[in-house]
Amino acid sequence: MLNAVLAGKKKGTGLHNQALDIERSEGAEDVLTATLFERLAYLPDEPFCKVFEALLGEPFGPLQSITFWPSWYLPEGNTRVEPDVLLSDGNRTLLIEAKRRDHYDQQDPAQLARELRAGWHAGVLETGSLLLTLGGLKDTSQSGQGRLLDQVHRELQGHTGKPFTLICRSWQELFQALEDGLEGTFSGAQRLLEDLARCYAWHHLKTHPVQWLNALPSLHIETPPGAFAAWSLK
Repeated sequence: MLNAVLAGKKKGTGLHNQALDIERSEGAEDVLTATLFERLAYLPDEPFCKVFEALLGEPFGPLQSITFWPSWYLPEGNTRVEPDVLLSDGNRTLLIEAKRRDHYDQQDPAQLARELRAGWHAGVLETGSLLLTLGGLKDTSQSGQGRLLDQVHRELQGHTGKPFTLICRSWQELFQALEDGLEGTFSGAQRLLEDLARCYAWHHLKTHPVQWLNALPSLHIETPPGAFAAWSLK
């Protein structure tokens, strides 16, 4: 379906007679999340584990189950929450909350706390579950991650909970983890990366950090004086 939409073949997709301008599309991060993680769910066990270890910084996988937009209720019973993706490797659960943009603060500590509380209440999130924020942060470094974790803990004060691990990554870091994890793994890996790169481009996301001229390594080319003296314009 991704290729059909990108090629403008929208009839039969539910997008017929609608603008394809992602800037005006509601739920854009839902389309992005589904496109990526639907494909990752089909990876063979070994490359799946390599990609997610590169992304999370700790082992995860092989994949046992994946659920998109699970629906849970808070203990109070009157509020429903719907995180983006829930993955399990049979030992641990990975909860993903995705926001569309990199380098913008869109992640909401209160929303993350609600998703944790609802997941605990539903018996889905065990002790030691992983909470991955994808996109929606200006700073995904350890210090930025620590600030968000403090905010989530403040939202959880006064509520029963379980220990969890917060991991913050950008969409760009996800693509780099895919490149690192898929290198030399199976014959279709490069085609998969190219497919996902097109999806990133559609959503105006960068797959790699910007390379500024002053950051590029010098080639140490030495041109002696008068080297171009013999040149003439014709």
